[in-house]
Amino acid sequence: MINIKSGDDNIFAGRHMRDAQAKWDRLSMSDLAQIKTKAQLIARVEERYVLPHEVAAQDVEIWGLARRF
Repeated sequence: MINIKSGDDNIFAGRHMRDAQAKWDRLSMSDLAQIKTKAQLIARVEERYVLPHEVAAQDVEIWGLARRF
């Protein structure tokens, strides 16, 4: 599970932002720069890929397992 606190600054600093854009190419750098929480990332993936919430949440969780935030 991704351990992101609600008060964290942008969760996609540097390499994580590039990794996220490589995974979800429909997310712009502007989208990623605005995302500060896991919930926001899930919502944006849902929106851009027209996925059910559960699918987007699982995709984000799996992607986050290999990264340390």
